[in-house]
Amino acid sequence: MLFNSPEFIYFFLPFSLAAWWMLQKLERENDAQLLAIICSVYFYGWWDTRYVPLLIGNAIGNFFLGWQISKTKSKLLLAVGLLYNIGLLGYFKYADFFIGNWNDLTGSGVEALKLVLPLGISFFTFQVIAYLVDCYKGYVEDFNLRRFSFSISFYPHLIAGPILHYSDVMPQLKERIAFDARQFSQGLFLFVIGLFKKSVIADRIAEKVDPLFAADTTLQFFESWTASLGYGLQIYFDFSGYSDMAIGIGLMFGITLPQNFISPYLATSIADFWKRWHITLSRFLCDYVYIPLGGNRNGFVKGVMAAGLTMITGGFWHGAAWTFVLWGLLHGLFIGMHRIWERTRYALPETAAIGLTFLSVTAAWVVFRAESVGHAISIWKGMVGINGVAIPSMLSGLCNSCAQTSLISGMEFIQIGILLFVCMNYVNAQKDVQSLQPSLKTVGYLSALFFTSIWMSGSHESFIYWQF
Repeated sequence: MLFNSPEFIYFFLPFSLAAWWMLQKLERENDAQLLAIICSVYFYGWWDTRYVPLLIGNAIGNFFLGWQISKTKSKLLLAVGLLYNIGLLGYFKYADFFIGNWNDLTGSGVEALKLVLPLGISFFTFQVIAYLVDCYKGYVEDFNLRRFSFSISFYPHLIAGPILHYSDVMPQLKERIAFDARQFSQGLFLFVIGLFKKSVIADRIAEKVDPLFAADTTLQFFESWTASLGYGLQIYFDFSGYSDMAIGIGLMFGITLPQNFISPYLATSIADFWKRWHITLSRFLCDYVYIPLGGNRNGFVKGVMAAGLTMITGGFWHGAAWTFVLWGLLHGLFIGMHRIWERTRYALPETAAIGLTFLSVTAAWVVFRAESVGHAISIWKGMVGINGVAIPSMLSGLCNSCAQTSLISGMEFIQIGILLFVCMNYVNAQKDVQSLQPSLKTVGYLSALFFTSIWMSGSHESFIYWQF
């Protein structure tokens, strides 16, 4: 069930909210949490009921395993838990990848398993790994199966995050949640903003970008830049739109989920970018990959290597393909270059730093989106002009012969530029929602955004990060 689908907006969301607050008003907090769990399981099962037992069994098994780890401080139990969860993710997500590469390397004919990737498995796997490690470190004190199941399955974040820690939700569930009209309106604001980002902006950009990445012909200069810039905007508005909607739904339930974006394309360095983009993933990678690898405690060189391995891990987490590994490697190299630059103690002007960071991230998005490494290299060649320069058709008066081979119009290129400007100067909804005050003006503004989103929505495309 998609957040931007009619069945979710008009039926599932209103029902789950109304039932939640009715039970809260009757002071039946435990029943409200159980109802939310049932709704979340139903939400997950809407996609494919075959994997509902996996979600339920995984949550229950990890809860009791974490409880035992907390009591015994057993490294063996922790290792078993980590191997089980990583192995489960590896089986569903990476088995066919390794089989395919083994066949290519050895000439074997091992048959692919052709497994269907359970929705959201990457996200809830990271959450239970964080839970098990926190249990071992003694950070978890509240062992309540109902509250734990709620925190793992709560449907706003279940499919594509934010990635939660124990401390993000569990403590909020120990007290009765009182209805707060201002908080509810803030949640509604974020939900509508996210819906607008997805339906009006991201999906419309996709209509221009997807054909470029799918084109059989070699992309030339303007087409390559439109593809790369367009996808950078598409994935930002799509994923930040999802996060806005997820956090907004949480606020409408009276639950605060962690912020996931802070205007990432205004970052002044690649390190700053990862403090602004998919913040909860960055936090997880830092706490459970980078620091265990030694962090920056073992000198400069080992610190750079740890950062590089962390980014490669993050890239591979996104998908079973060499393109994602290369994407992670590129960001690891960017971080290494940034740390070397920092040692010169020379700071670029802010505008130049933002521009350089944005161009680096944009170049890396190409391989993230491309069907293969070779496809990405072809687009990179187009971006530097090796494939030729086809003038967009709007400028055909300047070069008719070039315009005839262009896959994009000048107006489409200008539209991407306008959206880029909006994105670079965008007021971050997740940050500025705190200042929102309920008023007739706010109601009018949100109503206009909502009806525009509904009117301009197309085929209710799924969110990009659902595939991860």
